[in-house]
Amino acid sequence: MIVRTRRLSISRVLLMTLFVLGAVISLFPFIWMLVGSTQNPNDVVRGSLRPGKEFLLNWEKINSTYNVLRFFFNSMKIALVTVALGIVVNSLAAFGFEKYRSKARDRVFGVLLLTLVVPQMAIVIPLFKQVAAMRMLNQHIAIILPSVMSVFIIFFLRQNFKMFPTEIMEAARVDGAAEGRIFFSIVIPSMKATFASASIYIFLAQWNSYLWPLMTILSDEVKTLPIAMSSVMRSYTIEYGGLMILVCISTFPILLLFLAMQRQFVQGLMGSIK
Repeated sequence: MIVRTRRLSISRVLLMTLFVLGAVISLFPFIWMLVGSTQNPNDVVRGSLRPGKEFLLNWEKINSTYNVLRFFFNSMKIALVTVALGIVVNSLAAFGFEKYRSKARDRVFGVLLLTLVVPQMAIVIPLFKQVAAMRMLNQHIAIILPSVMSVFIIFFLRQNFKMFPTEIMEAARVDGAAEGRIFFSIVIPSMKATFASASIYIFLAQWNSYLWPLMTILSDEVKTLPIAMSSVMRSYTIEYGGLMILVCISTFPILLLFLAMQRQFVQGLMGSIK
């Protein structure tokens, strides 16, 4: 009995050690990011973990060259609008594929799934020509519209809609409810966690988008944070302290969003329906 207790205590210690080690490895980039924003470029290059006193100086340097707040609000505007439009469009498509039967339904959905294997680089040039022909270059709408429809989000939402009872829809129809009212008044409130998970995914994808905004955005007034960070990296003298500030500004909204909606995100991945 004593030997078994000792073995359990040793295994717990080893397990806790692994957890602590994993937590340290996971948190190290965030700690280095925060510390680097207070240091001069030389200390950042050396990898020093001692906090510096040059945060305000780094902010002045980076903000005098780049309008950081404008880039931040541009990224936030694009991400939020994409989330709002993407949730409506993708959820309606997924709900239609799952709850309304037709002969070509599964074939069309299969074709959509096949598009997932097409790399983004393969469609960048024709998409750019289409956007240029529509005279949408150098505008936020050129970034938002191609990102609204997501085959992955349609697939994700459809899998969750499979668990929504069709009997509830039938009962609502008997009571005289229209299809739009059924979806917006019954389905959406019952699957808040699922929509929260989809919203987080769309927000992350658009917030971190780099290639397409780089191709369609030309002026500084409409640039996003990822483009600003790439501009700092391409400069002759890299202000690493200012770059770390940009990384912090770009990371904190995502971190706060995930912490605020962590429970809904996990429940949505598990197909929560209330």
